[in-house]
Amino acid sequence: MTSRPHRVRRPTAAAAALAIIPLFAACGSSSTPGGSNEVEGGTLVLTTITSLEPQFKEYADAYMKEFPDRTVEVRSTTDDGAEYAQQLATARLSEDLPDVFFNVDFLADTLAKNNVTLDLAPGIEEGKLGDLTMDDFLPQFVAQYRPLADPEQVTGLPVSADSVGLYYNKSLFEQAGVTEYPEADWTWDDMYRVAEEIQSKSDGAVTGLAAPLADGSAQIVYGPVIQAYDGYVYDAETGKSGIGQPEAVEAWTTLLEPYGTASGEYTTTGDDPTLQFGSGNIAMAIASRGAVPQTQLALTDADWDVQVLPTIDGSSTAGGGSYGLSIAQTSENQDAAWAFLAWFYDTDAGMKIAQEVGGVIPPTEDGISNGTWKDGEPPPASIEIFGESARTAVLLTQMPGASASVMAEATKKATQEVLLEGRDVAEAFQEAEETVNAAIAKETK
Repeated sequence: MTSRPHRVRRPTAAAAALAIIPLFAACGSSSTPGGSNEVEGGTLVLTTITSLEPQFKEYADAYMKEFPDRTVEVRSTTDDGAEYAQQLATARLSEDLPDVFFNVDFLADTLAKNNVTLDLAPGIEEGKLGDLTMDDFLPQFVAQYRPLADPEQVTGLPVSADSVGLYYNKSLFEQAGVTEYPEADWTWDDMYRVAEEIQSKSDGAVTGLAAPLADGSAQIVYGPVIQAYDGYVYDAETGKSGIGQPEAVEAWTTLLEPYGTASGEYTTTGDDPTLQFGSGNIAMAIASRGAVPQTQLALTDADWDVQVLPTIDGSSTAGGGSYGLSIAQTSENQDAAWAFLAWFYDTDAGMKIAQEVGGVIPPTEDGISNGTWKDGEPPPASIEIFGESARTAVLLTQMPGASASVMAEATKKATQEVLLEGRDVAEAFQEAEETVNAAIAKETK
């Protein structure tokens, strides 16, 4: 997604992060914030993953240029989710957490639950972000950093409003003799119909649509579709998953429909470059704003663009997610940390640079409407659709403990059983729901 590091893979990272709960819990911590220091003259330690280090160094340099008496030391660590989570656990045990650090939606609840992250809500209310208030941020993205056990808290702030859109290769449409391009009012039926037409007219030489469900584990795709059918992935009030309920089964049926006709056959090889939009053999694909730079490099001779994702029963099916920044609960430099965040999230300061060097879409209404993120050279000519998608995006559902990684494996298994073994859709996903609910019960007992 937009500047969200694609190498931190959700299932692996989530499982690894959640596996270290005992290490966090063993150390214990008061919810009282750590000490604070003077903003001027001190050194603030900011840790990020390796793939984001170059742009965060640019942010730090710009900040220190504006404030010569302030120092920001940027440290980088692994892009591997398992290693990153373990390093946070070790740092927490040794009371050596950085002052400000990279957080991510699927890890945020675990870090909050185990007293790693500071609750930012009181500080924001006190004006520590300058003129920015909580109401300025897109609420669904902030919600990813609200702990399940205490949703009044906010333990991180999203850096970018990341969402998905529909990429389409006009050159491949023309090659197949199809002139009906994606429109904002398309439904999923329209998308499938045109994809199947392209695939048929090209005798299979062109894949009409990269399979939306992929290997079956991508909640960023299936979550919004289930919600569009009035279903739910997880209900916090009942503590149950609904991925096997009738509404969800209807969604799974829709998602499984294109394999072999409008899309390629099912495969578990998600990293196969021939299955990516940038291969030049895929007419349409669901992907995030973050795929724009690599697509520009890959499709230098193609005419391609983006459109908002098709709707189901009038509901948006755009998924989204984010990485964010948090302040360590034990930081002794909290005044300096707040000063940096106030500068970083200012649309005319750090966010201006983040848009230029990090491809960031500011997670605020002002940033989406008036930011510079959409001013680059096309393609895509319609890049502004990602702002619309961000406003309507259905984000990943927070789930207790390791149940999120259990669900990823359960939905993948059910998808394989239906497509490769011919199992009934309802039966396969009802069993997946039972597996997930057992995991949830184990986590919450």
